[in-house]
Formats: sequence, structure tokens, C-alpha cells
Amino acid sequence: MVQLFCKVFNLYRQRWRSKALSTQGGAFSRRPAKVTLVAAIIACCITQPGYAQPAEDENKPIRILHRQLDSKSIPQIGNPMRLEVELLNTFDITSSVRLVGAKDGRFIDIAFPRGALNAADRPTFQIEIPSPIAAMTYQFVVHQRNGSLSSSEKFTIKRDCIQNFKVVVPEDVPNTEFRREISTLVSQAKILERDTASLEASLKLVEDIKASLAN
Repeated sequence: MVQLFCKVFNLYRQRWRSKALSTQGGAFSRRPAKVTLVAAIIACCITQPGYAQPAEDENKPIRILHRQLDSKSIPQIGNPMRLEVELLNTFDITSSVRLVGAKDGRFIDIAFPRGALNAADRPTFQIEIPSPIAAMTYQFVVHQRNGSLSSSEKFTIKRDCIQNFKVVVPEDVPNTEFRREISTLVSQAKILERDTASLEASLKLVEDIKASLAN
């Protein structure tokens, strides 16, 4: 933007100098310089896409942008997983957006909290949900201005492997039965730890939604 401003400013300065020399016999006036500088700034702003004029067309249907997580970016099981969407052709940060799908075979339907404008002046909505154990299929639903509903394409995230907390105890070791009981307790403790993390993430989601509704 700075380079473009300099080019426009130099162009206007050259034109002003030639005009001033021809009309005033080489006597320069300071007043036109201020006008020229303002004109250069205005011209620079106009030539910047999306700066003076919004790039969004609010006469078109609202569109949804989302970048899907790859398998390596999925948090550990039960930890918060952030999903983010951007809306096109609108500036309304109060638009109604929902997350609909199935996580580990269970149906989910979650409303996004109030959004915010990002650096590109697009409404951005974020939500954190407990990461799936194995896989999750989902899409987003947005309310259009005329009251109709539009849905995005379907997305699927899947882990490369599933955590297994089962401990195998060989048959030919001393105290086999006792070792099996201990291994069972260890497995149950790991599963409980995972479920607790998932519950904490769910509680945080409920608190975020309550805070959003309060605002």
C-alpha cells in the first residue's frame, strides 16, 4: 500500500508542478499542495480492494468458509477442539450458525456463540467441543436473511489410530489373576481420565454459550 501511495502522490505532484509553472511563472503556491495530498490519499484508498468499498455483496446468499482439521491436528481425546467458520456476503456478527453432525456415532447440534469481524471484515465464529475418540462428520447451517436455511458441504475428521487402554497380561507369569485385576483398574482409570477431560470441555462450551447469550 505504501508503494502505491508513493506512485499516486508523485503522479499528482508532477501534474501540479507543471500546472503551477505554466500559470504562475514558476511561483509556487502552498495551498494546492494540500489539496493534491488529500487527492492522492483518496485515490490510494479507492484503488485498494476492499478498503474504501466492501468486498462482500449483501445482495447474494450468505456463504460459509471452513478449513477442516487434518488427522495430525486433532487434539487428544476429550481435549477441546476449536472449529472456526467465516461468513461471506454479510457483515452481521449475530448471524445464526449451527454445527450439525455425528461425533463417534452420536448426533450433535450446537449453536455458535456471537461472532466477531476478522482482519478481512468477515464475520468469524468459533466454538470448542471435545475432540472425538475416533471420527466426526459435520457440517454448518446458517440462517439466510429471508429466513431460509443453507448448509455447507460435509466435513469428516478421523484419527489415524484409536487409543486403546487395554493391558495384556501373559498367562505364564506369577500372580496372573492379580496382574489382570491391576491392569483392568489401570485401563478404567485411563478411560475415566479421558471422560473427565471430555466433560470439562463440554462444561466450558456451556459456559461460553451462556456468556454469549448474556451479551
